[in-house]
Amino acid sequence: MMEKTEKIAILEKLVSIDTTDQAEGVIADYLADLFAQHGIHTEKVASKPGRENLVAYLGEATDKVLGVTGHMDVVSIGDRSKWTSDPFTLTARDGKLFGRGATDMKSGLAALVIAMIELHDEHVPLNGQIKLLATVDEEKNETGAQTLTAQGYADDLTALLVAEPSGVDKQALANNPDKFPTETAQKLLAANQTNEQHFLIFAHNGSLDFKVTATGKTAHSSMPALGINAIDHLLAYYNRQKQYFDQKHPIDDVLGDIVPITTLINGGEQINLVPGHAELTCRVRTTPALTGDQVIADLNTIIAELNQQADMNLELTVINNQPPVKSNPQAPFIQAVQKIGAQKLSQAYPLMHVAGGTDAAHLAKHNPDLPVAVVGPGNDTSHMIDEYVDEEMYLKHIDFFKAVMLDYLK
Repeated sequence: MMEKTEKIAILEKLVSIDTTDQAEGVIADYLADLFAQHGIHTEKVASKPGRENLVAYLGEATDKVLGVTGHMDVVSIGDRSKWTSDPFTLTARDGKLFGRGATDMKSGLAALVIAMIELHDEHVPLNGQIKLLATVDEEKNETGAQTLTAQGYADDLTALLVAEPSGVDKQALANNPDKFPTETAQKLLAANQTNEQHFLIFAHNGSLDFKVTATGKTAHSSMPALGINAIDHLLAYYNRQKQYFDQKHPIDDVLGDIVPITTLINGGEQINLVPGHAELTCRVRTTPALTGDQVIADLNTIIAELNQQADMNLELTVINNQPPVKSNPQAPFIQAVQKIGAQKLSQAYPLMHVAGGTDAAHLAKHNPDLPVAVVGPGNDTSHMIDEYVDEEMYLKHIDFFKAVMLDYLK
């Protein structure tokens, strides 16, 4: 087994590499070299130059291939002056390891890598294969997972573990009665011997991003009749879109209703011109009961109707359409992960669903029955100033991941 100092040093190295929408290839090179030192085969798969995904293999593919995945990119640090310490230097304080990506999700990726290396070095026999898919560009476009899926790297997976952060500080558990009723929180806290409460996420919403463009005709503001006001036409569409999203929709038994939000509106060029162009963008957290494809079809029907009006010229462009992920909570893999999690993390380990998406949306795209468990070190400081991972939970998750790998491939 690796010494604790080496486990921390691997995470420290990952955090030190600024992968804010860039340079994942540097991490891929580092991890490939680390795996090579232990005789583990890897290959790099480029999504674009400098942004290489890494695939690592342990064991031989049989009828069981456990996919494990984590992304290498991070979000922006924001205002650097507000950080207590350098965001790209892993800094220990009060049992916490601070740094950009410490929670989301370089600790999860490091824990997967270390678990695979330890199993290899311990010469543990595996009845099947563990396949690591370390991806690029998850935070913005998930192009890494798209590339790997398109090239067939997910085709043989029979189960998938996504090491995204799945915990909250216990104080947050106690202070959020809307999400965690008092009785539930008290039971979880009483059973928890650590600083954080973690959950097994077995389902999450899909994510649809689209843009609607209104094309008009510019003219001098003193002669508006000579122009076509694109903003007016976009607002006409926006009101119909709002009516559509406000109406009742099919409700999924786990994920509930869709969650739509208009995120950007732009239009016009300057104050003395009739605006000839206007656009809005929207994100919708979709469900199996109302998919992204159905939302697109419904909105295009509205646009076709509006475009029958004189001078109306509206167009919808899909930016991203990721399907929801919804595993059967009774699947043997999910049940085993839940049992092992409770043992290894020293707490009750309940199932949960969330709105935010993961790379699993692409990796499970061609296998909707693939059991997916989103479980990893980290907490609700993702994307925040002074993001951190709890050191104890980081180390516990290495043993947790090893146990899941062994149980699945026994």
